[in-house]
Amino acid sequence: MKRRTLAAATAVLMASTLVLGACSGEIVAQSGDVAQSAANLDLERISSVLSDTGTAMTRADTSMNAADLSGRVSQGALATRTAQYALASASGQTPLALDFTPSSLAITNSDSWPRAIFNISGSSSTALPVLQVYVQESARSDYQLTNYARLLGGTQLTLPPVGTGSAYVTGTSEGFTVSPEAALAQYITMLNSGTQDTSQFVADEFTKSYFSIIEDLNSSVSAAGSVTPAATASDYPISGLVLQDGSALVAANFKYTLTYQRTVAGATMSLGGNTAALSQSGATVEGSAVANYLGTVIMRIPSKSAGGTIQIVGGERSIASVTLDPSNNPQRTARPRGLAARGRRLSSSRTHLSSR
Repeated sequence: MKRRTLAAATAVLMASTLVLGACSGEIVAQSGDVAQSAANLDLERISSVLSDTGTAMTRADTSMNAADLSGRVSQGALATRTAQYALASASGQTPLALDFTPSSLAITNSDSWPRAIFNISGSSSTALPVLQVYVQESARSDYQLTNYARLLGGTQLTLPPVGTGSAYVTGTSEGFTVSPEAALAQYITMLNSGTQDTSQFVADEFTKSYFSIIEDLNSSVSAAGSVTPAATASDYPISGLVLQDGSALVAANFKYTLTYQRTVAGATMSLGGNTAALSQSGATVEGSAVANYLGTVIMRIPSKSAGGTIQIVGGERSIASVTLDPSNNPQRTARPRGLAARGRRLSSSRTHLSSR
C-alpha cells in the first residue's frame, strides 16, 4: 500500500469518532479511548492483509473464477462470491464491489487463535458500507476474508481502539445475553416462523425484506401453487469480536431454500428474475423448483451485564443454485373421476380373470 494511503488511514483511525455518512440512515462507527492490551497486528500489517486480498479479488472478478481466490478468501465469503460469480455469468449482473482500503478498523488482541480483523468500508450516496471479516486460524496461516455483508442504515457501532484491540468471539463465547450460536438459532427459528419477533430481535430492514419477498412470491403464484421457505444453519463457524461497550459483533451464515410447488393442474407457474437466470432447465415449473440461498447476518449481541435485545446490523443473501423436479406434476396425478372409476373396474376385472 502507498505510504500516503497508509498515513491517511492512520490519521482517521486515531480519531475518537468516525462518522460514515450524514443522511437520515447514517451509519456511525466510533473508536474507543480505553486501552487494555496490544492488538494482534499493527496498521501496516493490516493494510498488507487487505491489499493482498484485494489483489486476489480483482483477479477473480476479472476471470469470474472463484479458484483465483484460493488462500485469500474462504468459508462464507468464498461461498457467497462463488454464488455471485455464477449469477453474474448467467445474468450479466456485476457482483457486489468490495473496497479493500483500510477505513473503520477493529482487531482482536488474543493470545491464541483464531484472530480477526474487521474492516468497515466507507459509505456513499449510492452504496451502504460493507463489513469485511478476516480470520487467521493458526500462527502459520494467512488472514483470509471469511465473510462480508452490507451494514444497514442507522447502525451505530463503538469499535475498540485499533491500537489495543479486543477479545475474539466464537459461536460458544459467553458473557453476552445469549451465545452467538444461540442467537443464530433463534434468528433461524424466527425466519421459519414467518413473523418478525421483536421480543428477541430489534426490527430490521434485512429481515423485513426476507419476509416481504416470500409474501410477494406467494401472491404472484397463488393461482398455480405456493412458495415455501426453510432456513437452517450452515457449517461455517461464527466469528466476531467484542465492541467497546462489551457487546459482541459477530458474522454468521445460514442457508435457506425457497420451494416453488405447482399444485393446480392446468395452471402455469414460471420462475422469474435471478431464479430463472440460474435455472438450467428452463423457467417453467411443471412440478416443483427449489432455489438454494446462502445468507450472511451481522449481529450485535448485548453483554450479559448490560442486557438488551439482539440487533441485526447487516446482512447479505445470495442465490446459489436452482433445481427443477417435474416428477410431482399435479397434471400426472389428477385424473378425471370417470377415468379413475373405469381404471378401478378394469383392475377388478383383471383380477377376476386372473383367478379363473
